[in-house]
Amino acid sequence: MYDKNHPETIRKMFGSIAKEYDRGNAVLSFNLHKRWDNALIKEILVPKHPQVALDLCCGTGDIGLTYLTQWRSTQSAPCHMYMLDFCPEMLLYARQKAFQSGAVKHRLEFIQGDAQAIPLPDQAVDAVTVAYGIRNVKSPEKCIQEAYRVLKPGGRLGILELTKPKNWFLRLGHTLYLKTILPILGKFVASNKDAYRYLGSSIQEFISPDEMEKLLSANQFKHCSQMPLMGGIATIITGTKA
Repeated sequence: MYDKNHPETIRKMFGSIAKEYDRGNAVLSFNLHKRWDNALIKEILVPKHPQVALDLCCGTGDIGLTYLTQWRSTQSAPCHMYMLDFCPEMLLYARQKAFQSGAVKHRLEFIQGDAQAIPLPDQAVDAVTVAYGIRNVKSPEKCIQEAYRVLKPGGRLGILELTKPKNWFLRLGHTLYLKTILPILGKFVASNKDAYRYLGSSIQEFISPDEMEKLLSANQFKHCSQMPLMGGIATIITGTKA
């Protein structure tokens, strides 16, 4: 039913769960996703406090809005934050959260667009983040190439993705959770139970962090590395544009 090779099916799926997306993430990750989000923010955005940043596959805006309200608010210079997603329903909730959080005092631009064809000029941003989204992109490599194109020299890309642990015992429990518990919990937190069945399978079928790191290196990123979180249940993969 849902196939990232047919992006319209994925767009409709995310649109159907946009209203309950934040609550679903909290329940299904046991609220660990906030810790992982902050790890990405601290790794990519906090060290240099970029003047211009881009959050791809932004969903309801957690990465960008958390950074702007909790970290960037301490800086005197405003931040220009682009938040891109292909799902209009997700962007609608991101806008609502921006007003509620007070992040609108910064320069926020919400873009409905394709992460494989970012509608920004070359060397336009200082940092790019992608959280939990690249596995749903038809061509992750095109997304990486576009991130490289829009980054300024010295700019960093940070990808946060749900991944399979390397430890066999953790992987066994992880697989059990994705195949059995996640779909059951999904029935209680979302009106579209099939969406969470797809999301569980997408984690299992996606490439490993090692392969993602190699993909960054193959597309000109330097100083590539990975940071496993919670034993590899989630992983941050980073690279720098030379």
